Amino acid sequence: MYVESKVALNLPKSRILNLIREPGSLNKYHPFCKRNDAIKWPGTNSIDELEYLNGSTFERNFFNWHENGYDLIIERKNKSKMAQVNWIIEGNDEISSLRVRINPVIGHFTPFKNKFMQILSWYLFVKPMLQSYINKVIKGFEFFANTDMEVKPNQFGKHSWFS
Repeated sequence: MYVESKVALNLPKSRILNLIREPGSLNKYHPFCKRNDAIKWPGTNSIDELEYLNGSTFERNFFNWHENGYDLIIERKNKSKMAQVNWIIEGNDEISSLRVRINPVIGHFTPFKNKFMQILSWYLFVKPMLQSYINKVIKGFEFFANTDMEVKPNQFGKHSWFS
């Protein structure tokens, strides 16, 4: 079970890679980010902290930093894994695309222990909420990449989990 969002850009792959690999880059384009601080940077085993507008704080642990982006685990401060996230860039020196995929640990997003109820809540509630979230993050990235203007808080609408 996952959600993903993708945007095509008239920018070189190298530019997109540089944008997502800057320490604290979420501060520029993430519409629900209050702050994003690099703790250990760059490369595999990088760590940063993301505080959302609602005050929730998470740690992102980058376990695979490669030529097409990176993969990370997002955790609560108590080290409970919330999701695996993949940032994947494809393209060349003229055009590129960014795709972000979120593979959540469903037990963190639903109160149900019963697998049937977890799956039902995934399709009825969790998936639409995560899809809305990642679509707005991708919109923020596209806006910043095309204009060089930082995204404002909730610029593309509020989100009940993160605003």
